[in-house]
Amino acid sequence: MIKKYLTPILLIIISLLSVILFLYKMNVSPPALNADEATNAYDAYSILKTGKDQYGNFMPLRFKSFGDYKLPLLTYFAVPFIKVFGLTETGIRMVNFPFVLLFPLVIFLLTLELFNRKNVSLLVAFLLAFAPGLQLLGRQAHEGYMTVFFLTLLAYFFLKLIKKSSIINYSLFFVTLLVSLFGYHFSRLWAGFYFFLFIFFVFKKTLSKWSILFFIIIVFIFGITDIVYKPTRIKNLLFFNNLGFSLKINELRGEGGNRFLYNKLTIGTKDLSLNYLKYFSPQFLSINGDENPRFGYPGISPITALEYIFIFIGLYYLFKNREKWRYLILLMLLFSPISAVLSWAGESITRSIFIFIPIFIISAYGFINFLNKKGLFLYLILTAFYLILVFYSWDFYLNHYPKRAIVLRSWQAGYKELGDYIKTNYNNYDKFYITRKNGQPYIFLLFYLQYAPEKYQQFSKLSPPDEYGFGQVEKFDKYIFNLPNDKSIKNYVVVGFPDDFSEAEKLGTKKIKIETEEIFYIKESATTTL
Repeated sequence: MIKKYLTPILLIIISLLSVILFLYKMNVSPPALNADEATNAYDAYSILKTGKDQYGNFMPLRFKSFGDYKLPLLTYFAVPFIKVFGLTETGIRMVNFPFVLLFPLVIFLLTLELFNRKNVSLLVAFLLAFAPGLQLLGRQAHEGYMTVFFLTLLAYFFLKLIKKSSIINYSLFFVTLLVSLFGYHFSRLWAGFYFFLFIFFVFKKTLSKWSILFFIIIVFIFGITDIVYKPTRIKNLLFFNNLGFSLKINELRGEGGNRFLYNKLTIGTKDLSLNYLKYFSPQFLSINGDENPRFGYPGISPITALEYIFIFIGLYYLFKNREKWRYLILLMLLFSPISAVLSWAGESITRSIFIFIPIFIISAYGFINFLNKKGLFLYLILTAFYLILVFYSWDFYLNHYPKRAIVLRSWQAGYKELGDYIKTNYNNYDKFYITRKNGQPYIFLLFYLQYAPEKYQQFSKLSPPDEYGFGQVEKFDKYIFNLPNDKSIKNYVVVGFPDDFSEAEKLGTKKIKIETEEIFYIKESATTTL
């Protein structure tokens, strides 16, 4: 009787442990809300209150945000959590709660469909629940986590569809595909991945030829939003559109390089190939992770060194045992970094996050097969080694990471405290001049002041996008997001970073300090020499 319910009991335990880890110090690490989280939260709040986004657009399928036209899945999912928890850090970060809870079950079902082995499937669920590389993204309100959840579910429905081409299985696959397309931008490439798989299985007569037409219709429905909203952010991120790439080629030619050998195609192919290989290196997967301190930091291993070793052992056993879906698993692994490689923005977990799904599957398969019929002592040694390694990553993330200066700056810390200062002093001053060096200060004021959306929508205005695809809000209410040039103004406040003030100007100013890091200097009253 106990054996019958052992698997669901273990799955429930794994899911609950994953949720506990998700909730623990949720608003301590990460140490602050970043601008993307704040704008998603405020748009969800605006939808909740008015049915419109912060710019007054009714129920949009792309949120204008900072001019990057974010995909809408996370924002709409956030609405009920903002309703329950209010416009707070907890309210927006709880958006990934259901996916953290259900992810172990989804990957368990996918792995069971691949191998029909419960021990492998349970181990995959366990590795997923505690992997910093994946769960760190879940702890913040980032679209990548929920999108990879739906892509994992999509892989499961694809296998079910191959096994039985029923209307239900077709419907589940296509609905999940459409939902994932509205999640995060890398899902576009995965749509192309599945399109070619559909063509392959149509030729094998496993799928109906009409399924290709349905696939095209689904992608077309999503593509209409690109035509309507004309987002430029993806284009700006493409590797070949980076100004530094063009300057590099010109420099090589200026030093005597031949055009035939030094051009966008040849140098681009070389650079992209090298960047691609980095995503399979131990430096990326087990040591440093993402170059952006928001998504990775030395000391936080995306996966443990033990999991990395078992990738190779797992691949060996996949092909030794001639597993039916070995080529599909390998293709998923090799395809996962493509979206990140095509971007110039450095090594990125957010754009390559699906890579962890085949890695967990392959590593767990290798672990179970390697330890087959081996002694209990070896099981205990490897398990203890894994737990020690994963403990140190999580300990660093929860207790040390949020205190580092570069992390505080990267997470745009200090705006919550600035919001408290403005609430106290709003009636005392006519103008608040706030630097916009570090992102989009306006959205933090909207968020922390809980500014009425119906009021802001009347005068919300964004400047044209810059070379990175982002616009700026110049001002609203009493707030001007620039430092003043007019030295005759009175009854004002200037909020800047430490390097915005001379040492003399810093005397007598107020400070906003997080840990040991001075974030903002606040100069009040009559005149300024800035």
